[in-house]
Amino acid sequence: MSEEITRLVEISIRDLHGIASRAGAPAVAREVLRLNTAVRDIARPALHFSDQPADFPAALLRHADPANA
Repeated sequence: MSEEITRLVEISIRDLHGIASRAGAPAVAREVLRLNTAVRDIARPALHFSDQPADFPAALLRHADPANA
């Protein structure tokens, strides 16, 4: 995990949200990266290289498991 992401999370927690993280910035950064990777892996087969960022949520909905509805 990069120190840059940890630093951005640290700034976000402190300056944008105005809270103290009980878990700490490194743990939050690891979880953000884990979730980002999981979502990207799910959406990757559904997206084309020319799709726009706004197409991402629609692709997730198209390929969602109906059991989660």
